[in-house]
Amino acid sequence: MTDSANTRTRKFALTEGGPTFRIERRLKLVRENSPLIVRRAFFSIALTWLPLLVCSMLQGFAFGKDIPVPFVRDFAVHARFLLAVPLLFCVEAILGPHLAHAASHFVDSGLVLEEDFARFDAAIESGLKWRDSPIAEAILAVLAYVLTAVNLLSLAVRVSTWYALRTDSSFSLTWAGWWFVVFCVPLFQFLVLRWLWRLFIWGQFLWRMNKLSLQLTPTHPDEAGGLGFVGEAQRFFGGILFACSISVAGVLANSVVYDKVPLINYAPSIIAYVIVAVGIIMLPMGIFVGTLLKTKRRGLYQYGTLATSYTTRFHKKWIVGPESSEEPLLGTGDIQSLADLGNSFQLIEKMNAVPISPRTPIHLALACLIPMAPLLLTVMPLKDLIRLLLKVAL
Repeated sequence: MTDSANTRTRKFALTEGGPTFRIERRLKLVRENSPLIVRRAFFSIALTWLPLLVCSMLQGFAFGKDIPVPFVRDFAVHARFLLAVPLLFCVEAILGPHLAHAASHFVDSGLVLEEDFARFDAAIESGLKWRDSPIAEAILAVLAYVLTAVNLLSLAVRVSTWYALRTDSSFSLTWAGWWFVVFCVPLFQFLVLRWLWRLFIWGQFLWRMNKLSLQLTPTHPDEAGGLGFVGEAQRFFGGILFACSISVAGVLANSVVYDKVPLINYAPSIIAYVIVAVGIIMLPMGIFVGTLLKTKRRGLYQYGTLATSYTTRFHKKWIVGPESSEEPLLGTGDIQSLADLGNSFQLIEKMNAVPISPRTPIHLALACLIPMAPLLLTVMPLKDLIRLLLKVAL
């Protein structure tokens, strides 16, 4: 086979392109082979959280007791702009290389035949073209502002906060509130939507891979025909879920602390959120269901035929007519071969319909739930929570 390194036109760098990425490069927030994670994190904080703090201080809404919810006591704003937004930028340095390596592994592992190299390259180019589309990011930006406007119009401000002052019939935005609505919230919405767009592009690439004549092996030890590496890469989307869940936890904390809504009331919503979030991340894995089931059925028939032939000969040689065999039973390789054949057949029976291990959805669910663990402090003392965690760990 031709050296795979010479067949790929470009690596599938899903996070290293697009209009906003080029802006980051001009601002020297990204360098070649150097994502500058710390710099990007601090820059995002300087554009969002810091102006909100300064504007709130100038109007006396940061620490003062004149309003029920000053800036420093708003859990949601700190969770979203001190943690979630920086994480949505920084996770690119982790997830991007893993997806690029997984894409390359289709060729490096021999799953893609040389005759399909041109189609593989076309899939890479198509994905990168969508990644770099200015129209796509413009649509995402518009959607971000639409979602922000919808949230603002549906917002029921019961009391005055650092970003909105309640009046008898309506509310008015503060200086910080205007920056919050015009820039900060749309930025967060845009980053989340951009990750959903990247997930779609990744799914589109996998769909194209599924259309190739992939050389899947039913006895592969990953129990996914050789596609287990795809599910392993998908697990790193947990970083996105972790960042989004931090924001969700901040909103819930405000509701529990200030609106006095019992945390248990949100249990169904939290469960639904975890199921939907994990389901969205796992959705691209469903692309391979038909192919893997077909590979499994074919393997069961092929290895079943082989097993029938081998076990019949083994039975005739060692059971029906052992006296006719001059080969001693002790030390023969026939028994080991029989055991190996049985192990191969068991691997096929265990083959999954999706290329993921059971721990992958568990990891993704934990990424959703761990940021919400501090909310338990609203219903139990810290020492009781630590004691509970220790019992679970042990």
